[in-house]
Amino acid sequence: MKTLATAAALAGLIAALSTGAFAEDSIKVGVLVGYSGISSLSGQQTDAAIKLFQKKYGEAPGGKKIELIRRDTTGPNPEVAKRLVQEAVTRDKARILIGPDFTPNTLAAAPIVTEAKVPTMVIGAATTGIIEKSPYFTRTFFATPQQCKPLAPYAVKNNWKKVYVMVADFAPGHDCEKYYISALTEAGGTVVGNVRIPLSNPEFSAYMQRIKDSKPDALFIFMPLGEPSIGALRAVNDSGLKASGVKILAVGDTTDETYVDAVGDAALGTITTGIYSTQHDSAMNKEFVKDFEALNGKSPRIGWTAISIWDAFRLVYDGLAAQSGSSFDPDKFMAFVHGRSFESPRGPITIDKTTGDIIQNIYIRRTDKIDGVLQNVEIATLPNEGFK
Repeated sequence: MKTLATAAALAGLIAALSTGAFAEDSIKVGVLVGYSGISSLSGQQTDAAIKLFQKKYGEAPGGKKIELIRRDTTGPNPEVAKRLVQEAVTRDKARILIGPDFTPNTLAAAPIVTEAKVPTMVIGAATTGIIEKSPYFTRTFFATPQQCKPLAPYAVKNNWKKVYVMVADFAPGHDCEKYYISALTEAGGTVVGNVRIPLSNPEFSAYMQRIKDSKPDALFIFMPLGEPSIGALRAVNDSGLKASGVKILAVGDTTDETYVDAVGDAALGTITTGIYSTQHDSAMNKEFVKDFEALNGKSPRIGWTAISIWDAFRLVYDGLAAQSGSSFDPDKFMAFVHGRSFESPRGPITIDKTTGDIIQNIYIRRTDKIDGVLQNVEIATLPNEGFK
């Protein structure tokens, strides 16, 4: 009799587990970002943002203890990223991924996370159609058109009608080039030249004379975070291009707070589009900046990686809380995340219900010096910019 009862209990336990009647008490989250290479400060930003988020909101959303698995992507390296994603999903049993960063890395992850049904927060890849590569992708960064298109009509409006275009020679750079040139032409401006700069060991100075000879009103720059963005502005300044009166316009990666101090005064006066600045005037952002610096210090400074990670964790925590008391269901998680709206330190954001891409404010900023510190000061707001 006792044997029958035990067998019945065991059968009941197996049935309960198979139907998700028992909640998991922990869940593994893979964090795949650059801890070395051209964007090495991204890893520090990531860890600092996670540290603050978990201090404020705990480590067990929905009763599920978060177990973090950190891996170094080393920069835009799809072969490394593919291996790390495969290991995180199959060996480490990660149920959610944050990253990998960079477009080629995210593209390498797409088939793996799709087959394994692993919700993945895209926190550093900007190419337009990347979210379409997997139904388990959600972006908390930005899509290229959101940042590249607005500076074209802004340039024409300010009578900077002849523009030279300089972008990084990889998918997001090509994407940005296409959208910017199209928008500039539509607004009545003229492209007087364009160049694509190799992402590995770029030699910017070699292109400066060519840009000068085209006699532009403005130079538009798209470079990813890190060494490329630092090198671009230094070269522009050292060449005398800015001193000659050419206006410098750029996607905000170029003056991201994490790296702008390395650029120095060469960044002053640069007009950028951006998704976030520590100078954003909201009560939530002021609290965020205060708490971040109190916990992590003032170095590295708060940049886009930190805010992208912060909002990714907001979605992860809310999605897990919505499944409190049950086993993790990736499809229910994605259904919850898509269509989600909330207030971020960057401003209001919405995850598009159909695509999983981000809708957010885009800010026109100018790099100024405030109390001796380089800051991106918002001078205009473009509300609810979508991703098309």
